Amino acid sequence: MLNSIKKIVLTLILLQKAFCGNCQEPLKYSPKQLQEDYSVFRKALETTYPSLYRFTDTLIMNKYLDENLKSLDHPESEAEFYKLIATTCAKANDEHLIPTPSKDYYRSLENMHHYFPFSLKIIDRRFYVLKTAQANSAIPVGSEILSINGRSVEEILNILLPTIPSDGYIQTFNIRHLEDYSMTEEDNLFDLNYPIFIEDTDSYRIEFTDVADRSKKKITTIAGLDYRSYKNFFYSRNKLEAPLAFKYLEKNAAYLRISSFLKWHRTRFKQDFYALYDSIFNELKVKHTKNLILDLRNNEGGDGTGEKLLTYLLTKPYKEYESAELKFVGYPPVVDYLENDKDLFFADSLVERTNTGMYNLKKAYMPPLGEQQPDINNYKGNLYVLINGASGSMASVVASFLKGNGRGVFIGEESGGAMEGVTARYGTTLVLPNSKIRVAIGLLKTTNAVAFTKGRGVYPDYPITPKIDDILKGTDTELNFALSLISSKQ
Repeated sequence: MLNSIKKIVLTLILLQKAFCGNCQEPLKYSPKQLQEDYSVFRKALETTYPSLYRFTDTLIMNKYLDENLKSLDHPESEAEFYKLIATTCAKANDEHLIPTPSKDYYRSLENMHHYFPFSLKIIDRRFYVLKTAQANSAIPVGSEILSINGRSVEEILNILLPTIPSDGYIQTFNIRHLEDYSMTEEDNLFDLNYPIFIEDTDSYRIEFTDVADRSKKKITTIAGLDYRSYKNFFYSRNKLEAPLAFKYLEKNAAYLRISSFLKWHRTRFKQDFYALYDSIFNELKVKHTKNLILDLRNNEGGDGTGEKLLTYLLTKPYKEYESAELKFVGYPPVVDYLENDKDLFFADSLVERTNTGMYNLKKAYMPPLGEQQPDINNYKGNLYVLINGASGSMASVVASFLKGNGRGVFIGEESGGAMEGVTARYGTTLVLPNSKIRVAIGLLKTTNAVAFTKGRGVYPDYPITPKIDDILKGTDTELNFALSLISSKQ
């Protein structure tokens, strides 16, 4: 009798596996493993990362970290534990403290159908369908989504926005990162975070109003995309173009778009920014061009080519940084858990200890700490700068120095990077020992030599919000506004 029962149970297990395919219960980590991972993560924040208390009160942050560690008293899957890591990163209010799930997590998705089959445009906290995975989708492009699986858009935003690391108290950055915010992005955070923080589902029951009649509500259920279909959709909707483009829109109005300051992006398109800057600003000078529109929208940052651009746009000697601080000297205390561990040695001779316990880089090793001189071909005409919440990191640095030096008229929305400064430049990736969750960590805390409002980005002089109909028609609302300003002053 017992053997018969065992045979029946075994048969049921085999049948379940046969019907289930590759599905399985996610691996659970023990409380000891989770506590070890979180302790390593916390040690990195406290000993290696220099901006833990930049925008968050010390007592509040320490209590938060204590409570999180105590909460790890039961087994959890990686996705469950990732929520805690991601929300802790977001609590630090730094766009460069970026968590990502382990490589195994991404591999586990390959046979799942849970990816959202649309890309979104978010306007005034409302969701609009910008692109669809299927050509003949039941929800047309331009439709407004009112709810997903019974949750209102506002409820979804209230769950997802606090999971995104962003500088200070800026919300535009979080909003834009739920969209396809940059041609150089690696993840769309709506697509990544919805299954983790809201629900892991293979279908979406969507309430919407389409473009034909926005007064009528409709409901339909759409299947999710599998990993391969999603990746094809993601890359098809994000076209990679050359990072720098320059042209004349009118006789006295030139347009310079820089979509990133990333080295790999320049290399891909064989663009030498230094040579291009020389050529462009020499041409502006020779032609006596009165107006220049600089487009930094959807530019997620990059390297010192942004600082070089400033030498052509500022007309007087200026100072970039008040300070550039590290948390440690020698090797980081968590060096054993860092990917690029051999590249992270900072000698005593490079720094000066401050009275706050930090280490300030000396000017000899951080040239932007000294006075900077404009280039001989610096542009003296009227400058108009287009920014949005996806203007982050080095793009926000450029915007901050232009704004702080009274250079330019700003159009769009609050920039994604804090005007106070960023924590970046030298970076590393922490890999937690058990879950293998990864956290990108900036090592250099810079403070810009400009006046700023704590935790805020560059505010536009003219806040401009495009409408979904204009976007679908290909109308560039912010650029057209800049041209109208130029026309009104002629």
